[in-house]
Amino acid sequence: MLSDCVHPSPSANASDEFSGMLAAGIDAAFPGSAITKSDLSLSISVPKGEIGDLSSSICFKLSKTFKKSPREIAAQIAAKIRKGKLVLEISELNGYINAKLDPIHYSKLVLDSVVENGDDYGGSEIGSGQKVIVEFPSTNPNKAWHVGHLKNALLGDCVSNLLSFCSYEVEREDYIDDIGLQMAQSLWGWMHLSDKPDKKFDQWMGEQYVKVNTMLEKPGIKEEINAMLKRMEDSESKEARLIKEISEKCMIAQNQTAFSYGIYHDVMIKESEIVRVKLLEKALELADKKGILERPKEGKYANSTVVKLEKVAEFAKELSGNEEGAKVIVRSSGAATYAAKDFAFHMWKFGLLGTNFKYEKFLDQPNGKPVYVTSINGVEKKFGGVRVAINVIGSAQKYEQLVVKSMFYLLGHKEVADNLIHLSYGEVRLEGGVLSTRKGGAIGSARNYTADDLLREAKASALEIVSKSEKITDKGALDQIASAVALAAIKFEFLKVSPENNVVFSWEKALNFEGDSGPYCIYTYARATRVLEKGGYKPAVPSAGHLLQITRGSDFEVIKLIGSFPEIAQKACSEYRPNVVTDYVLRLSYAFSRFYESMPIIKGGEAMQVRLAITEATRQTIRNALRLVGIETLERM
Repeated sequence: MLSDCVHPSPSANASDEFSGMLAAGIDAAFPGSAITKSDLSLSISVPKGEIGDLSSSICFKLSKTFKKSPREIAAQIAAKIRKGKLVLEISELNGYINAKLDPIHYSKLVLDSVVENGDDYGGSEIGSGQKVIVEFPSTNPNKAWHVGHLKNALLGDCVSNLLSFCSYEVEREDYIDDIGLQMAQSLWGWMHLSDKPDKKFDQWMGEQYVKVNTMLEKPGIKEEINAMLKRMEDSESKEARLIKEISEKCMIAQNQTAFSYGIYHDVMIKESEIVRVKLLEKALELADKKGILERPKEGKYANSTVVKLEKVAEFAKELSGNEEGAKVIVRSSGAATYAAKDFAFHMWKFGLLGTNFKYEKFLDQPNGKPVYVTSINGVEKKFGGVRVAINVIGSAQKYEQLVVKSMFYLLGHKEVADNLIHLSYGEVRLEGGVLSTRKGGAIGSARNYTADDLLREAKASALEIVSKSEKITDKGALDQIASAVALAAIKFEFLKVSPENNVVFSWEKALNFEGDSGPYCIYTYARATRVLEKGGYKPAVPSAGHLLQITRGSDFEVIKLIGSFPEIAQKACSEYRPNVVTDYVLRLSYAFSRFYESMPIIKGGEAMQVRLAITEATRQTIRNALRLVGIETLERM
């Protein structure tokens, strides 16, 4: 698993000081209490209301030891505590010990931190350069991305951003299943239906795939496709050369979609290359030596290679008592299952097979970096060999992922198993319909929604909204604004819910400038920029005299939220939850709006400079947070 997210930040500094004060108070009031630093840290939270800025519940734990009420214990401890540098006041209420921060000293700490770190504010060194692979979206190269693939890609991109922000070395990887059954079906369509695309290649190829699936019951077609599938594994065959050609055309088209969403990769690993270097055979040989695999001679699994679930159930309780009894790794026909391929691929990721691929440049990406692809004609590169592997895969694959993870425990690679992460995600629906690539699913009653469709319609809707909106004053840049609004709307709406939950995409909510949306957040950023321009602000640490103008009102509420951003980023990183960031940036945007409405900034008199400094710190923090979820801000709207 990733390192514990412990790193100095303004809010962490305040919590640490409060924790130290609590420790001293407890030692004075109750010597020998055996309360640990961890106990104190876990007891501290941010309370609601005006009772304080920090609160500790430690007295409830102490009450069990000293047989006194939490309120009585809290009163005795509070009496022994003296104020610190950041903590101005201590109080007791209903057994909780509460702390109020010094607005002057704490505001200086926060504003100094933002000015000093700029675009890096909120980042940390917790990763210490450890290498992590994030695999996404691993879409078969025979179709356009639909909105489910898009959710996968947005999650993978955001988690990669979070890891990089916390100093992990991140390898963004895409698995390309270029020789599976779906590809054989697409190749059959290419050879028998039409080889003349009349639209974006991935869209056209997906439509061909749907047509082929409607024809599978016709005599002889399944047999032809299965024979073709076998020949595709021979790299010298006509079928192998053809599938390479059409799959790479589709990969280029899929990457065009990715680029339109600002999503990039480092490397794409082709399954055909995995077959060529015999990765699967090597992985299964190692598993055989450990006695993990069995080959029943009779019964349901006769002549198949399986893993008995009773062996792996001790590592995954969810598999205990499963009716199947075993997981097939290689079918009786000799075909490897998804779990087998995944197992072998993960062994390569962690450097357990002593095998590597060769790579060649596939595309130059708009971010200035090339994406590489495995190739027999390539050169060696340092891909793979990681400490942590994160796979962004739908929740329907939970069972498969548990089996694969458990196989590593059986191999004796506990650390690998612990660091193999399945980032599960729920389905995506658009109001009015569902999706199904195989059946040509429709939205409403009319059409299949690809990621390209979604972005195109979002831009059109955004352009209509910003053209009419009184909030948008820069009417000379409507196209640029509409594009930014559309991307912010889609990304925020997809990422603002917990990954495992379903997304129901709503145009009304996604494009709402009044709140709970990406457009609202980028508008708040642009509003802050406009205030700074009008005030003639130049970034600087406020003077001691300016800091005296800080109150405990809406200005300090913004300060406290800004001060918590490093911990928010670390929490989102350690839990792989983009929604932690989206929730935070919404709260900060709301808080800034309250500050903007309740406290004059440019007309703030002696308080103008410090309020401009708060505005700049807000602007910088919103920018940093939105970049983590892949949303670029606009200076003007």
